[in-house]
Amino acid sequence: MNKMTQKEQLLKYFQEEDFSITTLECMQKLLILDLQGVIRDLKQDGHRIESFYMCKKNMYGDLKTFKRYYLIEDEHDYIQFEREREVLKGVTL
Repeated sequence: MNKMTQKEQLLKYFQEEDFSITTLECMQKLLILDLQGVIRDLKQDGHRIESFYMCKKNMYGDLKTFKRYYLIEDEHDYIQFEREREVLKGVTL
């Protein structure tokens, strides 16, 4: 059985499941702990990945900021990324 690399797993997730992901989602779904490192490697390989910051309160009411990453493969992906970024701008989840 061939094991996929973390880069391959993340690309497959972006392409087959959802074209965006956060660090928490990545840890829960793919068990990848260093999402930023994998994103950096994918960018070095020539993939276009965009991101924006989001905010969410934790169980104690503290506001936490984190990034949502998007794989941009075509104009449709970029339009969807821009739309989500605009909708979520300034929203606290």
